Amino acid sequence: MKKGLVILGAGLILLLISGAAMAQVKNPAMIRTAYSAMDANGDGVVTVTEHAAFWQGRFREIDAENDGKLTAAEFNAAEKRFFGDMDTDDDGALLAKEYIAFWCGPKALEPAKSKAKTKTKKKLDANKNGKIGDDECVAFWVAEIYDVDANQDGKVTSEEYMAAMAAAFKEIDKDRNGLISIEEHAYFISKKAGAAKK
Repeated sequence: MKKGLVILGAGLILLLISGAAMAQVKNPAMIRTAYSAMDANGDGVVTVTEHAAFWQGRFREIDAENDGKLTAAEFNAAEKRFFGDMDTDDDGALLAKEYIAFWCGPKALEPAKSKAKTKTKKKLDANKNGKIGDDECVAFWVAEIYDVDANQDGKVTSEEYMAAMAAAFKEIDKDRNGLISIEEHAYFISKKAGAAKK
């Protein structure tokens, strides 16, 4: 019954992406990617505005107390569920192809290994046209997974992922009060996306 409600309710499908409904058995065919959730109008292009709206919605889902702030416990619990969403084969590790498919959609292809190993910080909207192209998306998330893969063995374990998320929490928490405000979160996400041309 719960699975049927998830399938029928578009809002509940979005909650599945954030991990709020991960108690059920995963079926990769049913889990939408973050990319498809970001593409709000379904035109196959994710804009910087759609990207920001996705993350605002995700913040609100994680904010269990609805106080506009995330505790480390809320953040970590959500990231553990998020890892499960990305780990489509349930082997406890993320490969670049899983990461890229989740964030950039099923058509996105993993680049050659030689190109993948880069520590260059990228922006999702690298050309600042207000849209996140497939190549921009892949380049960004390949760089991200490389940074998260602490031992550089080509896969990200749950432990590596959670260690990276703990570091991200500290980076997002600009005022160092142990909480992430919605403003701090929005600022962090906008920095990752890159500002569109005025």
